Amino acid sequence: MNNEAIFFITLYLVFLAFGKVKYIKGVERITDVVVVMLILTISYWAGEEITINEVLTIIFTSLALSILSILITYFSGITIDFYNRKILIKKGENMKIRYEGADKGGIVKYMAPFVIGWILGLFIHISTVNLLVNLVNYELYALASILGYIMGKDLNLKILLNSGKDSLLSILITILGDILLAVIIFALRITNFSVALVIALASGWYSYVGPLVAVSTNPYLGTLAFLINFLREQFTYILVPLLLRLKFEPRSAIAVGGATAMDTTLPLYVETLGKEYALSAMVTGVLLTLVIPIILPLII
Repeated sequence: MNNEAIFFITLYLVFLAFGKVKYIKGVERITDVVVVMLILTISYWAGEEITINEVLTIIFTSLALSILSILITYFSGITIDFYNRKILIKKGENMKIRYEGADKGGIVKYMAPFVIGWILGLFIHISTVNLLVNLVNYELYALASILGYIMGKDLNLKILLNSGKDSLLSILITILGDILLAVIIFALRITNFSVALVIALASGWYSYVGPLVAVSTNPYLGTLAFLINFLREQFTYILVPLLLRLKFEPRSAIAVGGATAMDTTLPLYVETLGKEYALSAMVTGVLLTLVIPIILPLII
């Protein structure tokens, strides 16, 4: 683990404590600004470094691996039977699963700067690698501070304990699915196992893992990490309702959302699983969001 990773984790934990002690409303708005800047920077860097042929490879690879990550995670959960399947199947038969499509606002908000940055990088070459690496590092530090502060506000032992059992099972399924995906990425010789594990264990948190991998390795793998996790979030909206119809397994469905289950994919779980599992989805996402910024720098 390098000094940058240690500093990132330290900032995250320090601001987590600050957020718990005193929270100032409106800080959440800064998060989007930092995330958009990170996406612009990493995509610009990718545009400078990645060839057209590599772009096509990245697109097809990320599409395949994002869908595979969802399927692996869901069916891994089905193999883990902690509850009476008959009760779950009965619930599934009586539950109306609704689907209104992915959050189009989220797609535009984060894909627009990604595409813009990449186009700028293709045609405008004004920066050095060191400058971009330093810029991404500073943006990651800002993200660590803001995320830690926001998470500190919501960190509540009572809430975590109330839905702990289902949440811990969902986290277990998420981690199992992520590890299996990492093995596949490594087997395909895309990268070494530690980087493959970081890409997979991001659990859908694309805005964090993309810059982290880019700085630690190269823009190609950083872009791949970003897209695999971004598409995982978007395909969750499409595939989870279909998978629930095939086999009703709520904890596996939540596991697919991973870190995004606390925010962007939470409406999907409210719609498909109802209030009974909505809290479990939120807590699963919260716990993963708490530990991912600590674990990933340690691995890479």
